[in-house]
Amino acid sequence: MRRVGLYLALGTLVGLSSCGGSGGSSGGGGTTLPPVIPPTTTGGYVVTAWSELGMHCIDGKDYSVFSVLPPYNTLHAQVIKIGNPPSVVSGVTVTYEAMPDTTGSTNVSSSAKTNFWTYVKALFLATPAADVGLTGNPVQSGTPHAMKFNSGSGYFEAVAIPTIPYDDAGNRNAYPMAKVVAKDSSGNVLGTASAVLAVSDEMNCATCHASGSNPAAQPAAGWEYNPDSAKDVKFNILKKHDDRWTISGYLPTLLANGYTYQASLYQTAKSGTPILCASCHGSNALSAPGLTGIKPLTADMHTLHASAINPASGSSLDNATTPLNSCYLCHPGQQTKCQRGAMNKTACFDCHGNLTKVGVASRQGWLDLPSCQMCHSGGTRYASTFDSTGAWRTTTDATFATSPNMPSAGKSLFRFSTGHGGLYCSGCHGSQHAEYPSLQANDNVYSTGLQGHTGKIVECTVCHLSAPTTLNGGPHGMHNIDQGWVSQHRQYAKNNKTQCTYCHGADFRGTALSAVPVARSFSAGDAGTKTFPAGHQMNCYDCHNGPNGG
Repeated sequence: MRRVGLYLALGTLVGLSSCGGSGGSSGGGGTTLPPVIPPTTTGGYVVTAWSELGMHCIDGKDYSVFSVLPPYNTLHAQVIKIGNPPSVVSGVTVTYEAMPDTTGSTNVSSSAKTNFWTYVKALFLATPAADVGLTGNPVQSGTPHAMKFNSGSGYFEAVAIPTIPYDDAGNRNAYPMAKVVAKDSSGNVLGTASAVLAVSDEMNCATCHASGSNPAAQPAAGWEYNPDSAKDVKFNILKKHDDRWTISGYLPTLLANGYTYQASLYQTAKSGTPILCASCHGSNALSAPGLTGIKPLTADMHTLHASAINPASGSSLDNATTPLNSCYLCHPGQQTKCQRGAMNKTACFDCHGNLTKVGVASRQGWLDLPSCQMCHSGGTRYASTFDSTGAWRTTTDATFATSPNMPSAGKSLFRFSTGHGGLYCSGCHGSQHAEYPSLQANDNVYSTGLQGHTGKIVECTVCHLSAPTTLNGGPHGMHNIDQGWVSQHRQYAKNNKTQCTYCHGADFRGTALSAVPVARSFSAGDAGTKTFPAGHQMNCYDCHNGPNGG
């Protein structure tokens, strides 16, 4: 049996490297000012949790024709002992279980909502029990299920939770929730956190491949017109595949790998054997190498469809101007709209490029992806990851950079990146495409539970017993953002104006990087108490007559 699992073949991650700037990997390091509040010596625990992808795609209710992706959510968590400094701990028990979402929707089972387990052996050469995923982890339920500690990565994990985007009432819900619980050896609860196991079956090819839809996609033998809409689209795709390519020469290798296919994929599926796309087309999402001479799935899919004309717009997918007319025709999607994080106003192709760029032969799918520093560099927020030449932007500024050589040499992925205190970036910022604050209420339960308001985790006292006063030892080389800094920052600001401009702007009138996430009130000495609304960009003119105002 071949081992199938999201990025498992990439090997165990080793070590924790920083994604922040100066002092970004220490609990409070860097040059420090005298603490305003003496540290105390006792404290509890806090749990951070996140899904390693902002959205998982699956085939949905029907796996009888072919499969692109199985049910496969992966949950990570870190347990932090609150202190001065805090510390990440491992010698505890961590579990996950289902919980109601913000609307009361629950999702505690999967096997009755899909035929995946009927066809899992033919597709993935595995025989998990109903409601158990490909690596042995069960679907979230009313029973707590153990998460394992990954010593190489420094987090607890549950890989391949088989979550389905339909709740227990049968309603579509792409954002079911789970509760992560940490306990000590005596069973005492140390901390809890919520997590969203986002999953969608809206890999929707029906715009062109549903029977009677787009004449350009009609198979030579005619449309299928199957009464089951999911089967109908898939059978039409296999017919079209057979029109263009034959797999006869690959059948011996496929058989040796465990797959008994016929020369016609359509007839194979019609005879009761479903097709796994990754059995021929390599996919890093499944750690499937594919067959020699056949392009990876992401390269073939994007390149083939780049020139396809969207019947609704009359434009090719490569030249589309909105995700609704391109990416969301196939990816989740018109209903799901998985790009719901803080960068939700950025179009898919602003970061990833058009279909031709995504499908280029030199690109490794799931590994060559945009990184934070392509847009967040030098105190500037760019609207696109691409520079004036059309290439991904490069920078030497590591302030908001992802960790280099993660998960492998030459790669630099957000979901593997760590920073302040050895914490994973996703634990504070959320998963990619679901960065806090999210448009989805279920996502925001996590940050609100930790710090009392939505948005990325910025309150030092989530992990610290008392906020350390530091010049540059916070996440991304930041100073602390409390009354202690307001009271003691003058001398530092006077001697380090250049550093201040990174967040506060060259004119010292504030930028998005100096905006407060919630209303803040500070005592400003002779200026009295100042109150600033959420979103206010803190600047030198708030309390002084500019940077030289005394």
